[in-house]
Amino acid sequence: MKKRLFITDLDGTLLNNKCELSENTKQIINSLTSKGVCFSVATARTIMSVEHILDGLDITAPAVLMTGVCIYDMNKREYVHCNYIKQSSLKRFCNIVGGAKDISPYIYTIKDNELCVYCEQMDTPSAKAFAEERKQKYGKRFVMLKSFDELETESALYFVICAKKEIVYSYYKKLLGDPDLYYSYYRDIYDESVYYLEICSSTASKAGGIRYLRENYGFDEIHCFGDNDNDIPMFEKADFSYAVENALPEVKAMATEVIASNENDGVALKMKELCQ
Repeated sequence: MKKRLFITDLDGTLLNNKCELSENTKQIINSLTSKGVCFSVATARTIMSVEHILDGLDITAPAVLMTGVCIYDMNKREYVHCNYIKQSSLKRFCNIVGGAKDISPYIYTIKDNELCVYCEQMDTPSAKAFAEERKQKYGKRFVMLKSFDELETESALYFVICAKKEIVYSYYKKLLGDPDLYYSYYRDIYDESVYYLEICSSTASKAGGIRYLRENYGFDEIHCFGDNDNDIPMFEKADFSYAVENALPEVKAMATEVIASNENDGVALKMKELCQ
């Protein structure tokens, strides 16, 4: 019998438009995992927000976090694999964005199994909103630096810029060109005026995350669910892919099947159907 993994994106896919997990979805998935179904998530989020949002949901396989930067075992509460950014790439990023006044970039690191986020300032509205939500809801730790130069010897995992579309795109063009980095540029699904640029090691992606799980945990068949651009690499590597009805057209075009929307428990209902 094949060992199957069901793995889903969160925002816009498993979560509803209020960024919440419906009780129906929770009950269906927990019922399936209690019978031995392997289930996990692949998200741009960090463990702090994932644990908060998915409280009470049974995650039975390691989670792919930060768009594939980290693999995290939620039962053992530890990082089992991380894709670090090269020091040369960290230096180039800091040289381009350091001291910027129109953006507030964030740099993520892990120390002693704990995630830490560094910034130089939080003066822009988007960056303030980004930090405040994560501090208040999830207790994320932000450390203010005088200069990113202080991180010269750190092992960085992840860079994030969020602002209006034209500002983020301008930095996207400036930062492109490093073959050791993977770039993800996309619109915030909760606020259409905000765009994100997420940058990590070229060895990291949701596709790389599910490949790691397949190779290290013995999964023969992977079913994945998504809605946004950064789910497409995962769709390409999975055996079966499902786009929720509210997904972007290009994501639907890549999918094995289009299922019910995130507002209508699409992921959970499809899992239930596939496990009958």
